[in-house]
Amino acid sequence: MTLEHRNFADELNLARLNLISALDIADGLREWSVTTSQGERVVNVKCQALPEYGVPHGVDNDVNTAILALYGEQGQPMDGKLTVSASRLLKLAGFRRTGPYYEMLRISLERLRTTSYRISGGWRDHPKRRWSNVGFSILNKVEYSSSIGGQFDERTIITLTLAEEIVNSILGGYTKPLDLEFMHSLSRPRTRILYRVLDATRINPERPDEIVDILDVNIVEWADQCKMACTRLQDVRRALAGPHEELIRKGYLRDVAYSGRGKDQRVTYHFTRQFVALPPALMARFRKYGVADGVLHLLAREMSPVSLTAAVDEFERRVAAGMQIKKTHAAALVHFIKNPDQYIVRQVMGEPVEGTPKVARKASAELERPSTQELLRAMSAEDRSEYLIKQLNLLYRNKLRPHELDTLKQGVLVGKLDAASVMEEAIAALGRIEGDRFMTELKGVLDAMVLE
Repeated sequence: MTLEHRNFADELNLARLNLISALDIADGLREWSVTTSQGERVVNVKCQALPEYGVPHGVDNDVNTAILALYGEQGQPMDGKLTVSASRLLKLAGFRRTGPYYEMLRISLERLRTTSYRISGGWRDHPKRRWSNVGFSILNKVEYSSSIGGQFDERTIITLTLAEEIVNSILGGYTKPLDLEFMHSLSRPRTRILYRVLDATRINPERPDEIVDILDVNIVEWADQCKMACTRLQDVRRALAGPHEELIRKGYLRDVAYSGRGKDQRVTYHFTRQFVALPPALMARFRKYGVADGVLHLLAREMSPVSLTAAVDEFERRVAAGMQIKKTHAAALVHFIKNPDQYIVRQVMGEPVEGTPKVARKASAELERPSTQELLRAMSAEDRSEYLIKQLNLLYRNKLRPHELDTLKQGVLVGKLDAASVMEEAIAALGRIEGDRFMTELKGVLDAMVLE
């Protein structure tokens, strides 16, 4: 999972209602229906799936959040239409890019497309401050290029369309941050689903700015919320035990407590206030210099782990080069991170530049900024092909079909197409108002490649 999506905008209705069962295996489950009372509202959610796929469950949650991350990455298009390679989508979902995972992704997308939901009184129309009744499938359409037999492989390009209800809700601002990096660090699909549901349920659905640090729920209603399909309370507690243990161990929860008996049992969750997930290796590096965990967590609220890691790397390079430490290493490292403008940012003609004015540094940075061609040629062939697909989809939206993008990607991978040249001509053609001509010529090249 790339850190660019560390905190992405999760759609709050999907996360709060939890349309994906917290089961690792669906075991032939084809439908479910849950009715709950929420104040004066009675909310009913029904799910119906095709027999060959079963209800969405387990890893479908990872695929769903990856699609939502992709929706944000591609600029939240109003028509909900997204184009992506199968390998890129697997990466966003936190999965390895190997044969079994390609097939898992294909089945998951089909399940999200063919499963229908009916929600009565529980879908929030946030701009209008009303509750509504809706019916939809998470994906309206899925189109893809494939190998012989219709299977996904490393060349597969997918075009999918999010449900209009989901698109409207996101565009209406009914979203919440979710740490995808932390979610993907959790060991089991069930734990990842529970984390997503907990993170949404602690938010007041009518006033999303209100977040509680203690959540108290009835165990039967909570099992329904998680769509666990357990009939015995001891099975519910057993199914939740592993996820609870991991979420406590990783610091997201402070404690989980049970009270009461029978169907009146309650589960009380105590959340870690202002929780920020950090990689153990990063924490170890800061501890080596004596930086307290509390100080590191404060830094992590403003900077990603990637930025913090880069800062430690640069600090160590400067210390090795002779940078003086006036106080402790802990104080010096924290000051270095918090006040980057007070330190040398680059060298000119091999000599350190002290106190370079910000305007001069900005101008120098502009001069040194690599061109698109330089950036592309520094990438691997795989990354160049992904970048080209993404940019062409932004510049020439919906002009290329999945099978054409499949050929385009393969052309870059085998060296028949130069990504930098294609990008340069694509941009120039728009400037000359010759976009249609460029697209016709590009499609001609792709067709010729298929016939070779």
